[in-house]
Amino acid sequence: MMQRLGGMKGITAIGSFNGTSRSFTANFALAVALILGLLGFNLVPGLMRQGWIRIHAEQTLRAMHNGNLNRDDIDALTAGYYEGLRKDEGTVWAPIERDDIRFTNDFRRYELKPNLNRRYLAGMRVTNSLGLANPEYGIDKPPHTRRIAVIGDSISLGPYGQDYIALLENRLNRDNTTPEIQKYQILNFAVYGYTVLQMMDVVLEVAPKFHPDVYIITITHLQAGKKYASAGIHIARLESDGIDLKYEYLRQIAAQAKIRPTDPERLNLRKLAPYHLQITKWALEQMKASIAAQGAQMVIVLLPAPMPPDVIVESFDEIRPTVDSIGVPVIDLRDTFKDKDLEKLQVDYGVDIHPNALGHKMIYENLYWKIQQYPKFESSL
Repeated sequence: MMQRLGGMKGITAIGSFNGTSRSFTANFALAVALILGLLGFNLVPGLMRQGWIRIHAEQTLRAMHNGNLNRDDIDALTAGYYEGLRKDEGTVWAPIERDDIRFTNDFRRYELKPNLNRRYLAGMRVTNSLGLANPEYGIDKPPHTRRIAVIGDSISLGPYGQDYIALLENRLNRDNTTPEIQKYQILNFAVYGYTVLQMMDVVLEVAPKFHPDVYIITITHLQAGKKYASAGIHIARLESDGIDLKYEYLRQIAAQAKIRPTDPERLNLRKLAPYHLQITKWALEQMKASIAAQGAQMVIVLLPAPMPPDVIVESFDEIRPTVDSIGVPVIDLRDTFKDKDLEKLQVDYGVDIHPNALGHKMIYENLYWKIQQYPKFESSL
């Protein structure tokens, strides 16, 4: 949920717009707002709910419905989101929720703080003492408990207690317990803005301590986009921040792409874009190997936001062969919001396009239905 819109620094992070008209700049800025809303941030409520900014936001959303905002626009706007995840206090995209994260100066760069309890328009954001958006589940797994780890980004950080993860956990505990499995715990490792590389590092370094039986790896538009690919953005940001890439494979990719920390990030992004699917496949393969070594199971879920279908379908279609090549069960939820009234499903229509409580309920219902329909999914959970 993004709560600030700054000046030209954030816009020129994507491209140079010197000499453009105020009308174009306003429309572009509001288009940015819509996409950044998907990725975890809100504009200042007082700005976005009154005056010309609100009007332009609604016009931009209508343009998206009409197909006037193309894939290049979406990819570019997605890239701009990362301006909000810098350490500098003065960055124009810095979210109000930066108070919800702590920068770690390591490969993942940031994580949710523990013991959060604050209200946003979407609902409550609550984390436990371990920084997970869960009740106070400890590291040790209780006897006769089946643990499911959800790895994802802000789409999986819904209104606390009303998100699809909490709803699924409640349903499993109501209808799916056995003498051997008397309790289900779904551990939510999602952090807004996480790329497939950060998610991979969670699977390899953090989640195993909790001994999950199943890993659900969620793929949203943030991971699926290709031209301004989030994996490449993460590598470019690590390089510019002087943080070690940690994994030899990524060092080799950076060398092949001729990435230099002193180069502008936009240039490094263009160099890394052709490697997006290759990096994504590698990251998913590392997850699969680690999960198998833990004696656990892996399921990939294609997880949509309540956006016009034509805005996201191309990205998911691009990444689907890569996902299928991993050789694990795939649950495709892209039909969740098909032919639905998106105005009733977004946190704040045209401003914050994350799923609201009703949207999360629809995700949960579709996910649980598909688990029940396909034995290979049901046996995993």
